[in-house]
Amino acid sequence: MDIEKIKVYQIALNLSREIYGWTKKQAYYWKNKEIDQIQRSSASVPSNIVEGYAYKVYPKKYVFFLCIALGSSDETQNHLKILKNRRLLNDEEFKHFLRQYKDLSIRILNLIKFIKKENGLDPNKIYKPPRNQVDWQSIGKI
Repeated sequence: MDIEKIKVYQIALNLSREIYGWTKKQAYYWKNKEIDQIQRSSASVPSNIVEGYAYKVYPKKYVFFLCIALGSSDETQNHLKILKNRRLLNDEEFKHFLRQYKDLSIRILNLIKFIKKENGLDPNKIYKPPRNQVDWQSIGKI
């Protein structure tokens, strides 16, 4: 399956594009670090979904990157709250983006649960990617 066909990825990419478009329209764009932060966190969501998908044959790694994407989605929600609190985001924009990112977080979490279930992984365990340890003795034999 192609990453472009995965609904969670499509939603994340579109939301990132929406956030970027919104930030570019702001007169104070170049002066506000929070604008830069929300651009980065929103772009991180689809990027980590793609990186995880690249490891789909390694379910634990896939889940790990989806967890990072989930964290970035939640971070974006926090940046939205900060922008709203600073009156840099109106009520309508805030509600729209927050609702979309909450929905995205739920979808990512459901994908994580699905991958764990399909691969017989413990649903309550947080998986870290395996360390890439080099076996120098084996390399010497090659």
